[in-house]
Amino acid sequence: MTKWKAFLLLLLSVAVLGCEPEPYTVEAGFTNGSTTGRHIVSKMTITTLSGGKANFAMGSVGGYPGAHSGGGKIDAPAYIEGEWAKGNPEPSSGLISYHRISAPIPDNAEAKMKTMDNYYQNFDRDYGSMEVIVDGPRVRVFYSKSCVDMYDDCAPKQGADPNGWVVRSPKNQTDVVVLFDGKGESSPTPFPSADTATSEHLQKANSPE
Repeated sequence: MTKWKAFLLLLLSVAVLGCEPEPYTVEAGFTNGSTTGRHIVSKMTITTLSGGKANFAMGSVGGYPGAHSGGGKIDAPAYIEGEWAKGNPEPSSGLISYHRISAPIPDNAEAKMKTMDNYYQNFDRDYGSMEVIVDGPRVRVFYSKSCVDMYDDCAPKQGADPNGWVVRSPKNQTDVVVLFDGKGESSPTPFPSADTATSEHLQKANSPE
């Protein structure tokens, strides 16, 4: 009987240890934009904690929040990898700098997303917005519920943000949490790349019309 009890305890331990909690996921649209003018984003991938990959590369972008795609369910970002270029402010005058990044995203991203999802007192929207913003070498990743004071009741719950993570968006129209804020490598010429599609994309964008 003692052996059977030990065996059952072993099976129970294996079952418990083998069960990982489900990742915290949100329904979100994907946005790729800039606060400093035209950029060409040829590659921008976010890898999440669960190992999923989300594509934020939307080609020619400018303005905030920028180009938008339908997105879908996504858990907390864990890593960002991208390649992009900054456009010349002069019309039809190509690209002036090239940038790339490969970097981990701080592990408090999930906690920040949960704070944003539970921030408002009366605003209850079941989807949000995951935003990748490029400004020259700088890259930021925001998560927002897109509550706009002009149209919605955006009063926060008391004590909803003890860490002070919730900040105003670049246009001061809504609240966001900053999941990542970093700088990539820079070059005056395109980076050597084995990705032919990326190279062709940037070369085409750099050709004056």
